[in-house]
Amino acid sequence: MFTKKFNQTMRRTSILCFCCFLLLRVVVVADELSELNFNIMPVLPDSQVGEFTYFNLELESGAQDSLGLILNNTSTVSIDVQVSAHTAYTNVNGVVEYGKDAEEPNPTLTYPITTLLDVPDIMTLAPGETREVAILLTMPEESFEGILVGGLKIEEILDDEASLEAEALAVENKFSYVIGVVARNSSEEVTPDLELLEVFADQLNYRNVISATIQNYTPTFVNQLEIEAQVRALGETEVLYEANKSDMQMAPNSHFNYPIRLNGERFRSGEYVLNMTARSGDYEWSWEQTFTVDQETARRLNNEDVTLEGLNWWMIGTIGLGVVLTGVIAYLLYKQKKGKEEEREDK
Repeated sequence: MFTKKFNQTMRRTSILCFCCFLLLRVVVVADELSELNFNIMPVLPDSQVGEFTYFNLELESGAQDSLGLILNNTSTVSIDVQVSAHTAYTNVNGVVEYGKDAEEPNPTLTYPITTLLDVPDIMTLAPGETREVAILLTMPEESFEGILVGGLKIEEILDDEASLEAEALAVENKFSYVIGVVARNSSEEVTPDLELLEVFADQLNYRNVISATIQNYTPTFVNQLEIEAQVRALGETEVLYEANKSDMQMAPNSHFNYPIRLNGERFRSGEYVLNMTARSGDYEWSWEQTFTVDQETARRLNNEDVTLEGLNWWMIGTIGLGVVLTGVIAYLLYKQKKGKEEEREDK
């Protein structure tokens, strides 16, 4: 359930400003990094709405437009550049990703923007060369509400030796730009809405967490999202675990697993209840959901949690097997050696 007290004019302004800030920030971060061998500038088409440095387009159903990119090789050697399209999604930190693909696309997304963009093959730019690239955007034949959001990632393709160097230094991202793409049929506003899908025992970076899957099933951003969550044993009043976080954002038609950390505690099997409240501006959603942690899941996750002290039976079993095998091999070698000695004595 949510409370609707939203002023449409203020919401339109906040959404555009917040989206502009995020998409522009991605490009600026890439520009500030060293060792980039190329520059890029978007060429905004006639369907552009507003003076932004990302593509913010309004087109009718079935219409087409060309998104321009000016690439400039600033180095003294030839470089290979690749342009790839990606559909925006929400990561586990409550941050919208524009230059990657979701592991599990949200089923409520009717038209992934990647299916609408025709990107070119890998290009080779000569030293100092400037080239304009056109990317065709074709809108869906059927009209749709809200917005479709994604990004164009422009990256230098390195040779094998340079790729190994980049991986060793963990600097892969400094060779790429990401420019956002937002497409719509009309400027009519869409009311955001969220739902809680499931709650389950999980891990994040090999640490025990309770994950609550939150879905934005509407074709609009959910901005300045804050969440408060508490977990109790079923029928009890004591709060066992809690997690509060603000300043998050969800992409249109996306979901993410909101983590409630156990902070180094072990999972215990049993029934639990989650109480969660989410807010975005003047909208508010509240949920209560029971979930079960079974013994097998608790044991498996506890064994895999790198922060837990105590016996790791899988590791003990592996070491024990190794000791047994070593003993067997040593015994066989001893018997073989003893047999040879007895043979020599007999002679």
